[in-house]
Amino acid sequence: MALVSVGVLWALIIFMIYIVIQPIASCEHDILLPNGQVTESSSWFLGDNIKFECNRGFSLQGKSWHLGNGNMKKRYCATGCNDIEKRANGTIFTATDGLKAKIECDKEFVLSGNSVTYCNGTKWIMKLGTCQLANSVGDHSCDFEREDMCGWRASKAIPQPWKRISAAADFRKEKCLQQDHTFQSDVEGHFIRLQSQVHASRTYHFISPIYPRNLTVGHSLWFQFQLFMFGTEVRNLTISVKPSSMAIEDMWNSFRNICTKLIVSGDQGPNWKSQSISIDEMESDFQVVFTVVDPSSLHGDIGIDDVKFIKYETNEPHF
Repeated sequence: MALVSVGVLWALIIFMIYIVIQPIASCEHDILLPNGQVTESSSWFLGDNIKFECNRGFSLQGKSWHLGNGNMKKRYCATGCNDIEKRANGTIFTATDGLKAKIECDKEFVLSGNSVTYCNGTKWIMKLGTCQLANSVGDHSCDFEREDMCGWRASKAIPQPWKRISAAADFRKEKCLQQDHTFQSDVEGHFIRLQSQVHASRTYHFISPIYPRNLTVGHSLWFQFQLFMFGTEVRNLTISVKPSSMAIEDMWNSFRNICTKLIVSGDQGPNWKSQSISIDEMESDFQVVFTVVDPSSLHGDIGIDDVKFIKYETNEPHF
């Protein structure tokens, strides 16, 4: 019995060593603060300890310290600017010292883009967003610039790993995915990222608004999206299409094989890549669903951006 126990112990030790030495996708981005300085230190107990200071004549926008690992808000060093250009269907509030401007949209309008910008003494650093009519359908495409995410939503869950990320505001030092596909800028753009969390051990869905059946009638319909999927432990991303009347739990537990259109597995490289699925003629209105199972130990990134439909006549060649 003792020999068996020793064998099991050695097997466990070898397994733990194997896990520890496995390469983990990590980009370790520098924390930049134009017109200021960043001082970094770290400890096993507290994690990152980051201090932000601005040069003389500039005022720090955000807290001067960040403690711990994980997500942080970007800081900016600002000084005064002149008035900012007005926006239709919204009101811009400018700080009396000219350091900061914020936009709020009128009732029945929704913000698309950045809600806040700061001045660096020469220009406003971020382009302020615009106010668009709420509940507008358009061509059913979405770049996730709108605060309402064009009707896309995450299934109810605590913790909730699906997050809308702002390139201008959100920063995670070790994450490779920092910019969206649309603008590929550090101060503009939004995208959806699956945030790895210690206790995120369930099934998590990201669900489209309801699309009308007539989109699928009389032509070949494709759903295209931009995907960032990079890391040594990135798991499967499943893309499904379901009738709008079908509960998301029923789709996953009882009709998964019928509804699944594509499964993307593992590391796809450190760049945005285009993916698409074909959608057959539907008998009713429908929804598109992205699903990930158990992202609790996810080392890497999964990002989604720029979703849209592409129509082809039935006799045209397609993907």
